[in-house]
Formats: sequence, structure tokens, C-alpha cells
Amino acid sequence: MPEGEDLFSATGEPDTVLRVFEALPFALGAWQGPDHVYVATNAAYRALLGRDDLLGRPVREVVPELEGQQFFELLDRVAATGVAETAKEWRLQIDTDGSGVVRERYFDFTIAPRRDPDRGVAGLLFFASDVTDSVLARRGAEARAQLMSEKYEQARDAVTVMQQALLAPSVPVVPGAEVAAAYLVAAEDTAAGGDWFDALALANGELVLITGDGVEAAAVMGQLRAVLRQQILAGAGVAAALSTLDAFSAHVPGARTATVCVVVLDTATGRVRYCTSGHPPPLVASPAGAVRYLPPSGGTPIGTGSTFPVATDALAAGDVVLLYTDGLIERPGRPPPASTAELAERAALSVAGRSFPIPDTRARTVDRVCAEILEFLLRETGYSDDVTIVAAQRTAMPDPLQLRLHADREAPRSARTSLRRWLVRIGADHAGTVAVEHAVSELVSNVVEHAYSGGDAGHAPVDIDGTLDGDGCLRVRVRDRGRWKTPAKTPEPHRLPTSRGRGLTMVRIFADDLVVDSDDTGTTATVTFRLTRSARVVTEFTEGAIVGRPEVSPEFAVAETEPGRLAVRGDIDIDTAPILKGCLDAVSHSGTLSVTVDLSEVTNLGSAGVSLLSTARDRAAKQHSTVTLVAPPGSTAHHVLSLVGLHGRADPGGGDIPEPSGDPET
Repeated sequence: MPEGEDLFSATGEPDTVLRVFEALPFALGAWQGPDHVYVATNAAYRALLGRDDLLGRPVREVVPELEGQQFFELLDRVAATGVAETAKEWRLQIDTDGSGVVRERYFDFTIAPRRDPDRGVAGLLFFASDVTDSVLARRGAEARAQLMSEKYEQARDAVTVMQQALLAPSVPVVPGAEVAAAYLVAAEDTAAGGDWFDALALANGELVLITGDGVEAAAVMGQLRAVLRQQILAGAGVAAALSTLDAFSAHVPGARTATVCVVVLDTATGRVRYCTSGHPPPLVASPAGAVRYLPPSGGTPIGTGSTFPVATDALAAGDVVLLYTDGLIERPGRPPPASTAELAERAALSVAGRSFPIPDTRARTVDRVCAEILEFLLRETGYSDDVTIVAAQRTAMPDPLQLRLHADREAPRSARTSLRRWLVRIGADHAGTVAVEHAVSELVSNVVEHAYSGGDAGHAPVDIDGTLDGDGCLRVRVRDRGRWKTPAKTPEPHRLPTSRGRGLTMVRIFADDLVVDSDDTGTTATVTFRLTRSARVVTEFTEGAIVGRPEVSPEFAVAETEPGRLAVRGDIDIDTAPILKGCLDAVSHSGTLSVTVDLSEVTNLGSAGVSLLSTARDRAAKQHSTVTLVAPPGSTAHHVLSLVGLHGRADPGGGDIPEPSGDPET
């Protein structure tokens, strides 16, 4: 203000200014001096503290409970620097009614310097609003929103579990065709979707592919899928099976207007029979880049009294037939005709291997087709409905497995390596190969240890042959030409003392069937497996999810990564189990110290390894220590330990304490 100008000519009469100051709706106070003595307060400030006796008293005397809450330090800093400080929703424990009871309150406030022309900062001004009610209301709303979000996620998780339980968990591995399936759960609601798929291998060499849509509830979907599956497995033709499903749907609320597409492929000849009951027609793409939609066979959705005409077509070698649900062609912002054309274009590029400059040669064509269609079509538009894809490619009939090995100590490992490569060639994935590899490895180990005697045992033969039937049934035969030895009373140095007898027990656990035939010419053990490949149920779409082939197993290694923790890699068999035993004895001081064994990278856990770990845990329990086995779900070791029942911690009292669900330690 210019020198000499009357203050009140700019601010008003003193009484008016005082009344305005007193009536301000926010708390306003003024302090003076280094002790911050009150020199002015308005009504809102006095109401905030619930007292009137403020003037002439230092702030530390009026509100001593603020000591240690950084408020006084803030006052001192503003007085020293002359720079105003502002706080939002500052939490203070304060007595706001003069009763001596301290309560938690939240304030928005500003502390500003009050300057004197001669002395600099002469005091402080304090502007404050009690925002406790709004903070608590907002936080309550946030807590309720968080609770609703958690309930939504829990409901969605439950839906996903139910969908996975009702959907086909796997597709068959059959000669003459490779099959893949992917199910993408819609992200915009919590109702269990009504899409479904199935793939069935029949004894006559035919492969049946199914997709269905048009129902609202997963429970309804599950009933329709089960009835159609049962009819086809019982030998009903396509039209007869759909007629039975049509009649059954009248007794299932919510099943009316379900759409179904059924394709029957003769893998040997390529002949195709199909019916599109109100469903989008299958798409056929060739490695040369040609693509075509099969003509709809006719027929209306299930439950509408339709007939179910069956059309025919044929697949050439290398052709891929693709079944899908309408979630793929009814995408946000895309009219169905445009989506239909885009699907055909993308399938042609993917089957021909032209989607990327350098295609992933490890991935099967059907896996690549499913992954790339999801990625390229959905990343631009998103999706508002469940999406189901089933793809099958007609391939050459695989050669049978034929191995002749010497019955020496390298035979089990050689058998596993050759078997694994053959299983990958015929279309099995890791989940499908674990049981087969372990069972055959145990049979070969039995031959090595028991079938032959004398110095020439290492040169004696063991023959392994495997065939895959048209119904997806794998049979592997392990044959020797020896006369089995009588078990020795004293174990050989390489043999673990408690491993005898576990091998065939593990084989029976792994295989669907085991038959052992012996005569004067030798012994043949035949194991049978229903070979399948995991289907993919995806709850959240991510790009680049192309599935590759399993890698070659690493060499065996064991190392102490930190005190009391062993990490094991590779195969644990009759040769490597003694090495692991020596390391385990050293680290645990012969069982007196607790030890953790990480089996995450173990590629084969044979009976010798199972016996070693079981013995080590029993010994530790007797000496009041522990052996903790780490085997994440999905790993080879987890699969084996779960099957043989070695999935709890040994208890000194002799019982097993089960692990919590989802715990990677077993």
C-alpha cells in the first residue's frame, strides 16, 4: 500500500472488518513471536478447539497433544524460512472440545508468514478446515468399492474354476491329425459363459470336433456337452446324436436356441462329415494359403424342432479345419461380415506360416493358429463374449517307436531321451509325456537290474516299441530276453536300500494299464496310456502366447545354493540318486540338520529318487529335523510326488501333514 494511504480506506471500518473476520466459515488464527502466542482467532477457530481462552497463550500450551506430530516443527519452519506451507488431509490426534479426550481428525490447512516491514516475519497466520467427515466418507466409499471389487474377482475366479471343470481339460493325441483348443473367458461379466468345445477320438480312427454356443449358464453348457459326448462315444451318428440332444434340451431350462457345430474327420482318408446347427460354419485353410468356409449344412439351433442334415467335404494333407464360436466374429466395432473376412485372412496367413517374418518352427501349426488368431484379431477390438477355437490339422501317420538298447546303466536315460522325442513328434505335450517317460524308464531300469546275470548283462538287449492307435491309446512294450535274477540279500553299491519294489508300483500308478507276460524266451511288459494334450483356458488375454515344443532335458546337477538348501536339475535315476544322497547327507549332517531340496528343475524323478527322498524324510523326522521338498505345481517332480503320495511333511509322530493348497512346497 502506498505510504500514507489510510488502511481502513482499503479494508473497511474496523468494526466491519472485525465482524467479517469473526464470521469467516473456516478457522483463522494468528500467532506472534518465536513461541507462537495467540494474538487473534475467529469464531470458527475457537469452535474447532472447543475453547475461548486462547489469546496471549503459546500454541504449545493450548494444544500440547500435538507434540510429536510434526505440527510444531512445521510452525517453526515457516517462521524461519518465511515460506508458506500447505497440507491436505493432515491427520492429527487432537482435543477438539476441551474435554481432554484426544480424537483423530483430518485437516486441510495453510500456515503463512505474517510480515512486518521492519522485522521481517513477525508472526504466523493459520487457515484451516476440518475435513474429517469428507475423508471418512470417501474412505468408506473406497472400502466399499474395494470390497465389491474383491467380491467381483472372487466370483470371477469361481466362474473360471467352474468353467474349467465343465470344459474339456484336454484334446486327444491321435495318428494322422494334430488338435488344439483355446477358450478365452469374456472379461466384462461374471456370469459363467455358455461356450463349450470337445474333441473325441473314436476306435474307428475318426476324430470328432465340437463347438457350442448360445446358452447363458455354464451349468447348462455342461449338461449339453455331457449328453452329446455320451451319444457320440456310444456310437450314434452326427444327426442321431444331435436329435437326442434336441430332445434332451426340452428338459433343461436355458438350453433352447443353443447352437452346435460337429465335425467328424477320418484322419486316414481326410473325409469330413459335419453339421452346423445354427452355428457359424467351419473354416478350412491350407499350407499353400488357400482358405474357404464350408457351406452351412442347414438346421436351426437346438430346441427348435429342427432336423440335422449332414454335409460332407474332404481335407487334403496339411489342411487345417477351424471351429469357433461367434465371440470371434461378433467383436466390438466390427460388423460380422468384416470379422468373417478378417478371420479367413488371418487363418490363411497363420497356416501358411506367413504371420511373422521368421515363424516359430517349434510350435505346432494348430497351436500357432489358435494363438495368432486370438492375438491379431482381438488386440485391435477387444472382445465382449467368450471366444472358443478348436483347430485340427491333417498330418502324416507317425512311424512307430522302435528301439533296441543294451541293458546297461545308460539304458533308462537313453530310453527316456528317445521316447521323449518320439512323443513330441506325435503331438504330446509335457503334461502328456511325464507319466509315459516315468513308467517306461522304470520298466527299463527293472530290466537292467533284474533280467540278466553274468558278465555279459550289459550287452544283453532290451527292446522298446510304441504305437499310437486311432482312438488315442498309446501302447509301449518293453521286452527282454533274460531270466530274472533272485533279489540279492545285500544291495549292490549303486542301489539304494529301500528302492526295491517301488518301480512296478510307480508304473501301475502312472499307466492306465500294465500287463507283464513271461516265458522261457524272456519277459514283455506292456503299458497303456490314453494320450492327451492340454487345452488352454485363458482368463486374461495376453499377446504372444504361442506354445512351443518341450526343450531337451538338462544334464544332472546338484548344488547348495544357500546354507541348508539344495537345488537339483535334470534326471534323478539309479545313477544320479546316489550323488544326490551324498550331497543330502553332507548338507544335513546325516539327517541331524533341516534341509530344503528344490526339485523345480528335475526332469525325471524315478523310483530310486522317490525312495531316497522318502528315506531322508523319515530319517529327519526321527532326529527332529525336516526335509522340505520344493516342487511347484506343474513341475515334473510335483506330478510324481502327488501320484506316489509323497506330498506332506514327515511328522515325528509318523503322520503326514498335508501342505496348504497352492503352496509350492510339498
